[in-house]
Amino acid sequence: MTEEWNEELENKILRKSRFTLTWQIVRILIIVYVLYAMYMLALNILFSRSDSGAKHAYYSNLAVEWTTPNTYAAFPTLVDYQVSKFGTQTFSYDVLKKIGDESKKIGEAQVTKRIWNDFSSIRLRTLDNARWSPYGFSLPTDPRTDKKLSGERSDQVWTTLEKLPEGTVAELSFSTMDFMSAEQLMALLEPYELKVLWLPLYTGEFENYDPQGYVGGGNSLIPNGGIGLTWGREHSADFLSGGSIGLSHEMLMENQSMMLKNMEELLEESDSYRENFLGLSQLEEKYDYLKKEGFTVYGAVVTGPTKELLKLQEADFLWGEHLGEIEWWNWYPRN
Repeated sequence: MTEEWNEELENKILRKSRFTLTWQIVRILIIVYVLYAMYMLALNILFSRSDSGAKHAYYSNLAVEWTTPNTYAAFPTLVDYQVSKFGTQTFSYDVLKKIGDESKKIGEAQVTKRIWNDFSSIRLRTLDNARWSPYGFSLPTDPRTDKKLSGERSDQVWTTLEKLPEGTVAELSFSTMDFMSAEQLMALLEPYELKVLWLPLYTGEFENYDPQGYVGGGNSLIPNGGIGLTWGREHSADFLSGGSIGLSHEMLMENQSMMLKNMEELLEESDSYRENFLGLSQLEEKYDYLKKEGFTVYGAVVTGPTKELLKLQEADFLWGEHLGEIEWWNWYPRN
């Protein structure tokens, strides 16, 4: 028997239809949520098993240390490591500098690694009261003309060091009057009670390739995009552990070998990974020069007691001095 159509029946059918439609929408949303959760879980498992986050952290740290004097990462702790639904990895880690015998946090490296290297980046953010020390190292000779570049000494630096009390330590940078091997410069600095933190490397700029740019004028020529010899680092197969050595005369050969090995590994990565993500331009040319000609340097960043730094005023192999940050005494006697 057919039920007679009326307003009550119409409302009943509409209520049933709305309920059915609502339930279907809820089911679709539940399915979408479950699929999304499974996708994100699979994505995180994939990235965690591939150890790609640790790899990107290791290489980004190398890039920061090589290109930014007296700067290194507080490893292996990664902060706020996340993977987005598009596979973008973001994380950060503390960045420190050495002044005297102690390290000081000056900011953090914020790393964004997207699927496409062109849109990946490493950004250095300083703390409110911290700053990057302004370093500039001039080549002692213009490779294009063989002209000797004889810059001036900075009387202001030595006057400041004279006026500072004995209970202080500081960082100091300088360029050298001549190109020399890393071994030669370390030997010249060995009589002083100092720590060598970073050595700018000459890697064939203007001779084998044109750098990204340069600052020049008068008697100075400062190439952009250079790298320096600093901490020696190595890693395990999964990048989750590793070791490091400071820059010292005794461990110089091991330090150089570690740097070359890291460069060799980076050359196996794509050009866009090295240049667009890490900011390491012309790495192959730099590696070839170091491998063939050895480690040639033309300056240094050092730290130590201010009165010990003052002794460098009498050294005849340096110029272009710059005094960095100063801290109260934290220096410990050498054995």
